[in-house]
Amino acid sequence: MTPARGPIVGRDGAITLAAALAACLLTVGIAPVLATAAVARRAWLAPLLPREAPRRILVLGHRLKQGRPSTDFEHRLARAAELARRFPEARVVVLGGRATTEEPTEAEAGRDWLVARGVDAGRITMEPDSRHTLENLSNHRALHGTAGPETLVTSRFHLHRSMLMAEGLGLRPMPVAAEETPQIEPIRLLGEGLRVHWYLTGRALAWLLQRPAWLARIS
Repeated sequence: MTPARGPIVGRDGAITLAAALAACLLTVGIAPVLATAAVARRAWLAPLLPREAPRRILVLGHRLKQGRPSTDFEHRLARAAELARRFPEARVVVLGGRATTEEPTEAEAGRDWLVARGVDAGRITMEPDSRHTLENLSNHRALHGTAGPETLVTSRFHLHRSMLMAEGLGLRPMPVAAEETPQIEPIRLLGEGLRVHWYLTGRALAWLLQRPAWLARIS
């Protein structure tokens, strides 16, 4: 039986969120603005191909819609399928757990989508236990280690935060954008900027306070 896990945010997350809000006030909003600018820059400049042939193609999951991949998830999976055809020796790793017990995991839904579009099921590995991006990457590292090269496929606005988290865990994936071109979505961009600001504040606080539990999650 899988042991019960705590809430996604929890007490420690609430503390770091409060610290992020305080940092926002102390910097008169400059810190989250800089984070948002970094998200936009990565989204705009993200490549559609890795710089070298990867050993693994990592696909970050996205919350399902009625048990099926969302539009964002389909974009990620379509890019992964294209890379799988271009690099036939690479394995495909689909990451993502389930939001409800009535639905399949994101990893299972992603695998089925890929197989239906011609990707050999034998090339696909699933990580079905994570609840968010940091767990996606942490669980992947536990399963496959840090040996590369590997590439990370996700939505353009999600790439910056995902790469920060991956690098914090000692991973060095090559980023690849799911969508062909960037879209102007101010609300989504701002939301990602605030999440990046929260993550960076929490990381800085963990190192400053040397909290073992926090450090274990992010490194």
